[in-house]
Amino acid sequence: MDELAIMIGLGAIVLLLIVLVVPYLFFSHIGLKSRTRDLERLVQRLQTDLARLPPSDAPVGAVKTTPTVGAQDDVQLAAPRPWPSAPPHVENTDSDAALQGGIPPQAFVFKPALVDKLTAWLRENWVLAIAAASLALAGVFMVQYGIENGVLTPFWRVMGALGFGAALIAGGEYIRRRAGNDMQDGDAVGATEFLPSTLSGAGIVVLYVAVFAARAMYDLTGPMTTFLGLGIVSAVALVLGWFHGPVLAAVGVLGASLAPFITGSNSDNSWMVHYYLAMVAMVALGIDTIKRWAWISALGLIATLAGSWLLYFAKGADLHFLGAALVTAFAAFAIPERGLIPRQSGASFLDSLLARGKLRPEFPTRLSFGTTLAVTAAGLMVSLEATTPDTVWLGLFALALLLAATTLWTREAPALYDHALIPGIAILAVIALESTGYGPLSRDFQQAGLPALVGQATPVATPIPLTVWVLTALGAVGTLLMFARMQWALGDDTPPTAPIFWAFCAAIFAPATVLILEFLWVPGPVLGAYNWALAAIAMAALMVLLARRAAANASDPGRPLRLGLFTVGALTLITLAIFLVLTKSALTVALAVMVLGTAVLDRRMPMPPLGYFIQIAVAIITFRLVIWPGFDWALGWNHDGGFYEIAYFEVVFAFLATLALLAAAWWLARGQRAKTALVLESACWTILGVFLAVTLLRVAPRSASDSHWVVGLMATIWAALALNQLYRMKLGGRFMTAMRALIAGAYGVAALGSLAMLLFVANPLIRHTARVEGPVIFDSLALAFLPLAAVFAVAAWKIAHFGRVVRLGFVLASSAFASLYIGMEIRRLWRGSNLTVPGFTDAELYSYTLAMLIAAVVLLIFAFGKRSDILRKVAMAGVALTVAKVFLVDMSGLSGLIRVFSFMGLGLSLVALAWLNRKMTAQWERATPARPKPPQP
Repeated sequence: MDELAIMIGLGAIVLLLIVLVVPYLFFSHIGLKSRTRDLERLVQRLQTDLARLPPSDAPVGAVKTTPTVGAQDDVQLAAPRPWPSAPPHVENTDSDAALQGGIPPQAFVFKPALVDKLTAWLRENWVLAIAAASLALAGVFMVQYGIENGVLTPFWRVMGALGFGAALIAGGEYIRRRAGNDMQDGDAVGATEFLPSTLSGAGIVVLYVAVFAARAMYDLTGPMTTFLGLGIVSAVALVLGWFHGPVLAAVGVLGASLAPFITGSNSDNSWMVHYYLAMVAMVALGIDTIKRWAWISALGLIATLAGSWLLYFAKGADLHFLGAALVTAFAAFAIPERGLIPRQSGASFLDSLLARGKLRPEFPTRLSFGTTLAVTAAGLMVSLEATTPDTVWLGLFALALLLAATTLWTREAPALYDHALIPGIAILAVIALESTGYGPLSRDFQQAGLPALVGQATPVATPIPLTVWVLTALGAVGTLLMFARMQWALGDDTPPTAPIFWAFCAAIFAPATVLILEFLWVPGPVLGAYNWALAAIAMAALMVLLARRAAANASDPGRPLRLGLFTVGALTLITLAIFLVLTKSALTVALAVMVLGTAVLDRRMPMPPLGYFIQIAVAIITFRLVIWPGFDWALGWNHDGGFYEIAYFEVVFAFLATLALLAAAWWLARGQRAKTALVLESACWTILGVFLAVTLLRVAPRSASDSHWVVGLMATIWAALALNQLYRMKLGGRFMTAMRALIAGAYGVAALGSLAMLLFVANPLIRHTARVEGPVIFDSLALAFLPLAAVFAVAAWKIAHFGRVVRLGFVLASSAFASLYIGMEIRRLWRGSNLTVPGFTDAELYSYTLAMLIAAVVLLIFAFGKRSDILRKVAMAGVALTVAKVFLVDMSGLSGLIRVFSFMGLGLSLVALAWLNRKMTAQWERATPARPKPPQP
């Protein structure tokens, strides 16, 4: 009965407005029409007289022709008012020149000028602002007073508020009509400015409070009746907003948004507030779709969405929070364009990003983008805060619905094509965060793989939920929707980036969903590895089907890129399926086969994305052979049992088969994809180095794994790889040079680490437990130092593009390692395998002197053959060093005949070296042609 009375009261108010206001508006419109006609005639007469007058800078006799009737009609017929458009990307803009040129207002919504205008308006009209708030609060307190004091029954409290709101609206409309007559007569000009909007806006707020209180506070009406009443109030507010200025709209929107929080409500009815706020947002959008103030729409969306978020944090109601948010989002898409289908045009946010700000999205695009962000955040929040799987599914369903809307519904809105990226990323984020945060969905799925105990009986298996299958299907549906939008974009008038955007999204969404499930959810142990691998293969088949459809239009210039994207998606899923069912070594070789097959496909049908797939796949292969399972797996040493767990044949198969396949792929890519070829080449050298290191460690006795000769050979491997990259830097190219430098640096770090261990840890001169093994000359010292000397000697010979200083450094490094070998070999010859024994024997010191002299002579002869003055100076420096050793060391360390023969040999050697040096100098001077003397003046 109370609900019927409320409806009768609302009907009476509407009837009062129809009976009194509409006739008044009709007759006043007739009067205004006649006055407008008279004004038009007066304007035409004045324009005619003005046209006949000569201009100030024209001759007196000049005659000005009158404008035609058609021109006057064009002037009088005003076009619909456009939305404020985004400002162009210019450095300086003259506003006066823009206005004179007929450029529409170029502004954002909340720009500083608007804030300044609002501040100025509040300074001048603060009384009206307070009056509007006071009148609105009066209606609220009228209801609360009845509750606190029991003066009126709930029915009459609501009716009183409805009557008060209607009276405020009627008073505001009366003053608005009267103000027009007063202003025409010249009396009280501007005295009633903003007063009608203040009264009507406060009346709208009171009506909203009354209808809302009837349900939320007193349960006088049911949900349908409440929404019908709110709809009637919203319709009244919409119509009044079209006739009044922005003050009424602002007061009504803000007041209606705050009303539920001021009046309060029962916890059982708090869910209705979400839909109530969505209706207020639609009223703001409806007003703005006619008036084009822009900031009213933004204000309405910010106020209502903020209120809905606050209510969700306080009361919950996940379903209604998401439902109202989606309704608000769809309204923000459709209402600004005055249709059921969004048709926003202009630049999108992605276009603005690609143009680096030179293109700016228009206001409706910015409005829908912000709303999409807010609603996507709502779906994320509900999913991440969920305590039950049903709530997570609710959030995912809301995001999926938003994804479908932004993909299909916005087909005719070219400026909104990038909005689908927001809910798409959110869906993938929810799936990932469910696992990392051990959410309800992931928890129930993982627990299904554990047996459940039933009393003292045998454990039974928990039924496996369909969670992973549903999420996989969601990824497939998303890819199909995006592919359909891509096909439409090829035939529609869309931005050139749109088809590529949709192809990228379609090729990424389903594989990304499967990869997230595999690496974070790990469904194989629960579903079975083969079952899950079949799902990956099925998804790969879908990607192949889409690739065939994408290849249908052969004349499209973007076809190779789109075809390559779907091909990469299919290859990725096939690789995942192989990963699930093969062993470690077989998986690595299978990945290399995929790389070779992709290189062959790219050579036959060039597709740019295939190069990126090869690079990523090569990175994965290198990671598997070097890091995980990598080096430790290849060694495979069981410390407890003292044996190798992995057969060496399997190691050879994993490394050499992969190396051969990648080398073949490099041979195919080297003339077509320079960057891809560089990645393949670097991977080949890295895999070869790791294989040699593994082979060295497995061939060497287990007890010698940290000996000087093993460490020296390890340093040789990494030094050779680093120097090889330096040598290949002569090929040029900025990117290629930078990448080779980074790779050489990584190899160099490994080589320096091995050298440091060789010189300071495993060095037989300082390590007491180290022993030199093998026959003299061809022993472990030769394995430790001679390969290093040879590598740096070859580098000094081949690497000439870095200049003489670098080559000299390589020569010094090679000489240092050779000298270390010779010196340690002499000590081993006279002192045995233990080089750490203290002191020197006479024969050992004499051998060092003899070796230094021989080295100086050989270097001097080599300098003579190469005609190198630098080498000759180095040889003479070696002679000087030998002389210093004899006089400073041998004189005190040697005794007897050895001292005699030492100085005798030194003297004779120096005489021979002096003769040889002079002979070389004389011969070089004779071979050098004499320079011609300069002509005499």
